[in-house]
Amino acid sequence: MATKLDAVCLALTAMWDAAPVLASVTVYDGPQANSDPVTEALFVGYDGDRISETVEGAAARQEWVAGNRMRMEDGEITCAIVVVSGEVNIPAVRARALDILSDCEDVLRADYLIGGAVMQAGISETRVIPTITQSGCKVRAVFVVAYQAHL
Repeated sequence: MATKLDAVCLALTAMWDAAPVLASVTVYDGPQANSDPVTEALFVGYDGDRISETVEGAAARQEWVAGNRMRMEDGEITCAIVVVSGEVNIPAVRARALDILSDCEDVLRADYLIGGAVMQAGISETRVIPTITQSGCKVRAVFVVAYQAHL
């Protein structure tokens, strides 16, 4: 196995999609080509911004374990929560995005091995990007799931 990136993306997507606390949130693995109207979305392996070829969804670094044929992988999966509202109330929309982030973190803490795919995982970074237009507002909460795994 060259990397655990794909296995971790698939496991995170399945874990969050199955979580009852996230039932109102549509979970996607990567960017989507459809334009279905969704007011609360969670993207795994994608930052939720406009699709471009420069968006990095995941990264991993590997080192050989001394005297062993095993490698240690430190990986990062970029994820994003996108909440859209027809209202122009950034504080309320930001609070909802951060509530969803809290739920994601609670689910991850309950299974920090991500179904056995990794040795440990957790949220390591969060950025909040608000946008407001005449038709309403949107908040993206971009976060990184960092993990360690053996290959």
